[in-house]
Amino acid sequence: MELIDVVIPAAGIGARLNKDTPKQFLLLGGLPVMVHPLRIFAAIPWIGQKIIVHSPDTEHRLASMLEEHGLTGFRLIPGGGTRQESMRCGLAAVQTARVITHNAVVALVSRRLVEQVAAIDADCVTTANPVQENLVRGGDFAEAPLNRENLRIVVSPQCFRTAVLRECHDRAQRDGVTVASDAELMLHYGKTVRLVPGTVRNFKITTPLDLALAETLLARPDFYPE
Repeated sequence: MELIDVVIPAAGIGARLNKDTPKQFLLLGGLPVMVHPLRIFAAIPWIGQKIIVHSPDTEHRLASMLEEHGLTGFRLIPGGGTRQESMRCGLAAVQTARVITHNAVVALVSRRLVEQVAAIDADCVTTANPVQENLVRGGDFAEAPLNRENLRIVVSPQCFRTAVLRECHDRAQRDGVTVASDAELMLHYGKTVRLVPGTVRNFKITTPLDLALAETLLARPDFYPE
């Protein structure tokens, strides 16, 4: 495997968790949430630069956390006002032909999932999980059912051709386009997005329920094994 840089956006404030502490610093299994994925990337020999994009006011806290947990070789880069701006900041430092991105609060990622997205050289490769719930379109009233067979929940890790992802971010900046994720940005500009299977364990911690579920899965590795 060639060297591939990784960019880890970690500038979120965790508003939906209703906590004063940003969610990446909340404890999961006695460790900050983001320490779990950082340990995975630190152990992969073909990962090049390990870039963490952070909120400017958390740099000292982040550096202290890395030191406390023996995580070395991570490069800290201040982010912007949105996730999209932060990703542009991180991409500017990437030096490899391909780049992996991973959300700092997708805590239970495995090395196998990282290797899975890196094994496919495409514009964008992302892990995705099937939707299990019954869905309808509507607000106060249901308007129509949605066929869940063709719906997927997109999760990180994701892997991109660096030049293609940079091009999309540059175009979005010029066009005034703002989207919620890099995969959505790629689709907006007509790029190929390849889906590979994710796992039940690999999800973004967004709500208190997510944090409680992650605690259970971390304590019970036999429950929904990788």
